[in-house]
Amino acid sequence: MTQTGITLFVGTDIVEVARIERALSEWKMDFLQRVFTPGEIIKINADNPDHERAAGFWAAKESMVKALGSGFRHGIRFHDIEIIHDEYGCPHILLHGEAKKVLTKKGSAKISLTISHCRTYAIAVVAVVTHN
Repeated sequence: MTQTGITLFVGTDIVEVARIERALSEWKMDFLQRVFTPGEIIKINADNPDHERAAGFWAAKESMVKALGSGFRHGIRFHDIEIIHDEYGCPHILLHGEAKKVLTKKGSAKISLTISHCRTYAIAVVAVVTHN
């Protein structure tokens, strides 16, 4: 959607929590370190993983690359997208590396993220508004 130099990009993803639980049980720290940043791993709790939270973070990262229109291509890695929380517990995305470069090319941007999960599924939606 374009209007007077403003563009909206949206990405969404849904993941089965059991899929992330299987990956964690099979590959534990290898999986965690490949997909999540050190701060995210702390929030997931590597010793007793919160599978729903891990699935939500996964969905958020997938949603972000969809909003960027790139997927995990052109050098974008999982660690380029970090899920952080503000003082109220609201999730936000912090971009690094190639993901940040891709977004910068689109102009000045504001990213909005929402994550929801239950025992079986996690879903995330990312909206990116750019101003040119």
